[in-house]
Amino acid sequence: MQSLRAGAAIALRNDQQSKQALTQAQQAQKATENKAARRLQHAAAQQDNTHAYTQEIQRLEAGRTADAARIASLQHHLRTTATQHAQAASDAAACRDLADQHQRLAALAVQGAGVVGEFGDLVATRDAQVALLRGQIATDRKLLEQSQ
Repeated sequence: MQSLRAGAAIALRNDQQSKQALTQAQQAQKATENKAARRLQHAAAQQDNTHAYTQEIQRLEAGRTADAARIASLQHHLRTTATQHAQAASDAAACRDLADQHQRLAALAVQGAGVVGEFGDLVATRDAQVALLRGQIATDRKLLEQSQ
């Protein structure tokens, strides 16, 4: 009788341990699924952020290309204007000083337009990068908060 009771007690203990192990396994699986869901959500947010960044860079590149074309056109017009002024200066001795001064100013304007265009593009690119990195930081913070 005692051995039957002992056997029953052992079987009961084994049954309880099995149920406890099953419960722990289910909890571990649920935690793993939750963690996987958070990681998938983070990956999706990161992918959206990367796509937005790529789109913004492409938009800025298209703007830079258009600006470069406008600058080239302005440079062409400036060169044409400088040539016309040089011809007018050769026709009239009195206008030579004004034509020289105009040519110097036109060269400075061409240089200034190029520098301004480059700096404008650089500032726009950096602003876009800062904005997109802020989005990435927010996404990463959200993940960190969820994982704690």
